[in-house]
Formats: sequence, structure tokens, C-alpha cells
Amino acid sequence: MLKHAVRHLTLGAGLALALSLSAPAQAEDLGPITIAKQGYFFVGGKYTEAPGEREPVMAGHAYVEFQIPQNRQRPFPIVMVHGCCSAGSSWSGTPDGRDGWAHYFLSKGYAVYIMDQVGRGRAAYVDSVYGQNNPKAPKFVEREFISYERYNLFPQAKLHTQWPGAGVVGDPLFDQFQAMMEPDFKDRTLREIFNRNAGDALLDKIGPAILMAHSQAGIYAWGIANDRPQLVKGMIMIEAAGSAFHEIALKGPPDWFKDEGMSKPWGFTRTPVDFAPALEPKQELAIEQQEKADSPDLAKCWRQKEPARKLPKLAGIPIMLLHGEASFAMPTAHCGAAFLTQAGVQNDFVKLADLGIHGNGHFMMLEKNNLEVAGVIADWLTRRVTPLENAK
Repeated sequence: MLKHAVRHLTLGAGLALALSLSAPAQAEDLGPITIAKQGYFFVGGKYTEAPGEREPVMAGHAYVEFQIPQNRQRPFPIVMVHGCCSAGSSWSGTPDGRDGWAHYFLSKGYAVYIMDQVGRGRAAYVDSVYGQNNPKAPKFVEREFISYERYNLFPQAKLHTQWPGAGVVGDPLFDQFQAMMEPDFKDRTLREIFNRNAGDALLDKIGPAILMAHSQAGIYAWGIANDRPQLVKGMIMIEAAGSAFHEIALKGPPDWFKDEGMSKPWGFTRTPVDFAPALEPKQELAIEQQEKADSPDLAKCWRQKEPARKLPKLAGIPIMLLHGEASFAMPTAHCGAAFLTQAGVQNDFVKLADLGIHGNGHFMMLEKNNLEVAGVIADWLTRRVTPLENAK
């Protein structure tokens, strides 16, 4: 198993919720670190006419919080964008009070920008513009996000061992995680439009950066990289590039997988990206499904028919596709890597199990070995994107 040395920092580990929740405070701190500057801003918003509103309302804005370490050694900041259905807090700690990935990468000399998606966290949900929301009930969260091994909906579920608590409603650590859950856009295309625009505006403001996207945020990150390829210096896709084109539902044995039809007509996105040769107006990509899955524990992938169109704006960007052994994303992880490769986009498809790191689920940044996983990312960044500057 890989071992990664980490410096220590003291930045208030974990979630501090003023609620009747009783998660134990554990002291897995990374030690002292000096922050040279920190602050926040909003990006992407504008005044919008909305039904039922007497005057235009501010909408489409994302909240961004940043910290810049005094010992900054890396040329590009990391922009962290959370997935469904939390906010930026998922990067800042863990349910059991350990330090999170934001702290870890600050200790490695990176500036860190954490974005709350449009309509989440400190970017308020504007009902009159965003429409109906889609909250996540506790039992849904237990089944879909945390306790895979209890429900056995996909072949790898039984391998899950890294969640730090019992993983069920009523367990203090699960309750901390549930408290992070926030209502989400029911209209997934509208959500993508707003967050893609906000991400473009963020890079326009801060300049060249590394995108770190988790899960749902991958849809935005691919669009942002297409829009601002000169500003995206690397992409760390944390289970953020799975099944292309079609959604795949997990339904348990014996058949395991159910194709739910077209959802992302541009491959990974619902909104247009630039293929070459370019598509004509109203023209769709020609796609086909594998006749047979690569193995019994994997879903059949949807890919372009040959000759495949390319994604030239993504070519040349270092891309890491990182996947946990026991995540619900594992049955389709290979599909994302294959889609990119076919489109002429080199990518590093990294499965933690291949590195001797076992038992991780989808929210690996919160699990027991979260810093070991962060070390894998840090090593990849040093090799592929950001060699140390001014290292002693």
C-alpha cells in the first residue's frame, strides 16, 4: 500500500454544526500552517426577471471561498467543486472531525478555491428562477451514498469498508453527513447551464487553475474545460466521468444494471461542447452500445460509432479519472475513460484498488483513509501538472 508523508496543519478540522448532533471530535490534524490571505466572492450571477417577482432578482451566482498559504509552492490553485447533494463543506473536513482535502492541499503549497454550486450552501436557492428542488431523504442517502454493502445494488458494493461510522440513519457520523445534504435543482439541464457559466466566470476572475470535481460537478467541469481550455491546467475528476450518453441504474442481482436511456447527448454533458468535425445544427452524435460488457461486474458502455468525432479543446489537458474500489461509480468508470480515449483525449484512469487502496466508496474525501487518497492525487499532480516551485 502506498504511504504518503504529510505535513501537519491546524485549521479547525471537521464540521462544526450548531445542531443536536453528537459526532465525536477526533484529532487527526495535519499540524500548523500559515494562511497568507483568505476571503470569498460570488461569480456568475446577474439580475433576472422571474415569475411572481416584482423586480429582477439575483440568480445564477456561485459562492467561492479561498485560502492562499504563505508557503505557496505551486503555480496553479486548485478549484474544488462538490457533487450532489452537499456544498463546499465536503472538502473542509469529515463527519468524524478529521482534516479534509482543502487542508491537505494547502499543506502541499496549493492555493485552494472552494465553490458552493449555484443554489447550494452560501449561494441561496432562488425558487422563482431555479424551479422545483429535489431534496434527498435520509434513507435515500443511506442506500445510494453510504451503505452500499447493506443494499447490494451493484457487484462491488460488498467491498465497501472505509466509511468511518455505521453508515445508517441515527448513527452520529451518518447524521453529520445527512446534515450536509441540501435541496438540488430538479431541472438538471438548468443546473448545468448555471454552474457551467459560474465556473467560466470563476476562471476568468482567478486565471489558470486546476479543476477538482466530484461526481455531479464533472458535468460542469467538462463544459468549463471546453469553454476555457487555456485556463484549465489540469483536471482531477473524482468519480466524475462515468457512463457517457446514457444513465445506468443499479438494481441488484442477478442482472445488476438497467439502461435508463439518453441523458447526456454530448457525451458527458447535456449542453453543447465542441467536437471535430463539428456537428451540424440539430445533428446528433452517432452512438452505439457494447454488445457485451468487458466483464460480468461492469455495465455495457455507450460510445461513438467510428469514425469517432474528437474533443480537441480537451486534448492536451492532463486529466486524472480517480475511482474507489467499492463505489457505485465503479461499474461504469471504464466507460468514461473509453469515451475520452475514443475522442482523442488522453487520460489517466486511476483505480485505487490497483494501488493497494481498498474499500473506498463514492465520498472518498470523507472516508477513513481520505488523506491517503489525497496523497495519490498530490503525487499525480506533482508528476503531471505542478512540479514544486521554490522547494527547499
